[in-house]
Amino acid sequence: MLCTVERQLSVAIENQPGRLAAICRTLAQHHINIRNLSVVDNIEQGMIRLIPNDPTLCRSLLTDAGLCVVEADVLVVVLKDFPGQLAKVSESLGAGGINIDYAYGTEDSREHELRMVFKVSNLPQAREIIESIPA
Repeated sequence: MLCTVERQLSVAIENQPGRLAAICRTLAQHHINIRNLSVVDNIEQGMIRLIPNDPTLCRSLLTDAGLCVVEADVLVVVLKDFPGQLAKVSESLGAGGINIDYAYGTEDSREHELRMVFKVSNLPQAREIIESIPA
């Protein structure tokens, strides 16, 4: 399975209309492409997690806009899009003692692949486990 380590940025924002749009517009004006995105709400704020094509510039732009940015390395796994693939990955990680802190994913428009992002308790070991799973 294709598995890479990528830099994710997490940003807490006010959960109000237009906040995500403003951030996305700023990034677009600086040619930042958002490769993966998760937006979650809670009672007091929203949380944006994104994997940009240029994490350094993206962090700088978000920080300059007065936002607090937290960076983390995450695993990005490309799975074939058919039943059982996510089960195989999560079972393998669980058997290896790896906790999945959170995950999110995006299916391609042709429904051939699923690009999953995993924040895990032990990234090097998780990567080794995933790369050993037969395709």
